[in-house]
Amino acid sequence: MAVIGKTSLKGIASGRSPAWMAGLVALVSLLVLPWGRTDRSLLEFDSKLLVLNQAPWLGGVLLAVVAVLTLSSLLHLPLVQRGYALVGLGGAGFLVGVGWLVSTSVPFGVGALLVLTALLVMVGIGLSESGIIQNDPFVTSSILVCSLFVLLFIAYPLFTVLRESVLVKGVFTLNKIQSVLTSPLFISIENPYTDHSEQLLVNLTTLGLGLLGAGLAARGGLRGPRVLTGLGVGLVLGWIIGAGIFGGGAFPTSLYLALIVAPITTALGLVFALLEQRSRAVWVRRSLGVVSLLPLITPPFVFAFALIYWLGRSGIITSDLLGLKTSFLFGINGVAIAQVFAFTPVAFLILRGSVQGLNPALEEASTTLRAHPWQTFRDITWPLLRPGLAAAFLLTIIESLADFGNPMLLGGDRNFLSTEVFLALTGRYDPNEAAVYGAVLLCLVLVIFGLQRLWLGNTSFVTVTGKPGAGNFSPLPVWLERTLQTILALWGLAVVLLYFSIFFGSFVQIWGINNSFTFKHYVDLTNLGLPVLLKTAQLAFISAIIATLVGFLIAYLVSRQQFWGRGLLEVGSMLSFATPGTVMGVAYILAFNTGPWLLTGTGIIIVLALVFRNMPAAVRGVISGLSQIDKSLEEASTLLRAPSSTTLRRVLIPLLIPQLLAGLVFAFVRGMTAISQIIFLISPGNALATVLMLRWIEQGDLGRGAAMATVMILGLLTVILILFAVSRRLGRGTSLEAAV
Repeated sequence: MAVIGKTSLKGIASGRSPAWMAGLVALVSLLVLPWGRTDRSLLEFDSKLLVLNQAPWLGGVLLAVVAVLTLSSLLHLPLVQRGYALVGLGGAGFLVGVGWLVSTSVPFGVGALLVLTALLVMVGIGLSESGIIQNDPFVTSSILVCSLFVLLFIAYPLFTVLRESVLVKGVFTLNKIQSVLTSPLFISIENPYTDHSEQLLVNLTTLGLGLLGAGLAARGGLRGPRVLTGLGVGLVLGWIIGAGIFGGGAFPTSLYLALIVAPITTALGLVFALLEQRSRAVWVRRSLGVVSLLPLITPPFVFAFALIYWLGRSGIITSDLLGLKTSFLFGINGVAIAQVFAFTPVAFLILRGSVQGLNPALEEASTTLRAHPWQTFRDITWPLLRPGLAAAFLLTIIESLADFGNPMLLGGDRNFLSTEVFLALTGRYDPNEAAVYGAVLLCLVLVIFGLQRLWLGNTSFVTVTGKPGAGNFSPLPVWLERTLQTILALWGLAVVLLYFSIFFGSFVQIWGINNSFTFKHYVDLTNLGLPVLLKTAQLAFISAIIATLVGFLIAYLVSRQQFWGRGLLEVGSMLSFATPGTVMGVAYILAFNTGPWLLTGTGIIIVLALVFRNMPAAVRGVISGLSQIDKSLEEASTLLRAPSSTTLRRVLIPLLIPQLLAGLVFAFVRGMTAISQIIFLISPGNALATVLMLRWIEQGDLGRGAAMATVMILGLLTVILILFAVSRRLGRGTSLEAAV
């Protein structure tokens, strides 16, 4: 969008404004599209819902404002004065329209959506023309629209969760928080039906690990703060372990589970990352390429489903080989095993970047100084890996806390925070209780982020200086490489067996009881599951396109433009990715279930949830791509008087195709396999494949669930491989695969 203008004899810039296009959209919307609606459908069209019939005074005000601004945009008027008019009148019209919707609680219609968006665009153009923001109209309008989206669909839902946890039936109270935090469902230590004191065992475990932590800290010198930190960490870990083993309740169980899963997945991820970089065997690198695709194409609870085939009461290992009818799998044990299989590839993908970013010259210098390999690893490699290790550890903790499907299938008689959020809302019909559980999960995530920053501190980890690092990485010692290869081989064998069990289970009558061959489950899937699968693909594809485009625009704004609130926009856009999916699901239910923003019960809320859940991946990918593009290309376009919109379309987008395709693939695949957030948002006519699969498995229809899982995994794998093949033919295969 460019301002078509000139300078008059008095030196005052004047001309037409691109605001007329937004004004024309607003005028048409006011006259022919419904301002509000009476039900959940956005496709409701009735003359009674026009703004001039629904609220005549509001329609008159908005028509007058839009008409004046549109007419002034078509005339050669002084830019600064008209810019202030666009900001003043456009902002007033926007606030009046939003105020009417909020005060009357009338759900917004298509007309209101387009009119308010057009007014916001006009305000953005006015900010540019008036000089309040020194940028072109497209950039200023984009800043306002993207900021509004982040506020409305990320910040506002999370605020609603916090509000509903302390606001019960319109009255501020802490009683709901107190009742939840003291409930046995949340935390339970003493069991009155045992002959020993669980509280005593928890206290002894806490004290023992506290003293151990203080002792380990004192080995580096008897410094008070260091010893106190070690004591505090030991006491916290001791309580989590003690309460997780001897107690019960969702809070200690979830923390204990995360404490088991995060170190194991991070360690395995580091093993795989080191093998990929330093192994002498070609097969290792090829197999790890397959491992990196697993988290993309697999629904998060499929490993729990597969484990039932092997370790369940009628499993191959437990029943057929060992003759056991055991419930070993159902509880923390089974959930931990399933999460380790599900989240290790995620940790590997994070640590792969950290390991590949190491500078081999540093290790060569250490070797030249005759340092022992272990000393080199301890003093050079390990400190440089700390950011990657912290990120992997943090993400796997969050994934473990937010995981819904695995605890739902394998949780047994244990309570977990993620499942209690769901049960409180859909089972006990208590949205305030669900909000409290959501607030607890949100607080845990913030605490974990804080601990990560505290561990890393202000230490600098820069090893890339703009010059390519010379030298080669030292290969792993033979004995260590063989050991790590054995771990990888065992891991690969287990994963192959788990995937094979899903495939095999889709072709037998009843697993463990009647293993005769049948196509029955695929016939049932064609009749019952295919429409749901196609609906899921449709919603996932729509959300992927929107997430990629919005993510691209936000990435461009935060990396290439300077404006107030740039950091807030970047952090806000990433917030939904760091927040557990169950929390965002509850947040969307509480925020968009009534009033002017009513969206529940429609496919639109599912699309929006997927958009803002998966958008951060596109943001980070495009920011990474932009960092490799010289700004001189954009400056040359600007010197040729091309507006930012033209620069984006004709300069940046062609150079960022690998990153954009990677964001599109990621958003589509994650949309197909999502469960923890969208399970709160489904409605009749908008059921999704993962939710239907989970329901079948819970009902004991394992064959039908296996058929759905097989079709989804093979289908998503085919989509990714086709895209890679097309990219190679275009000459961009390597960069696309790296971006994915």
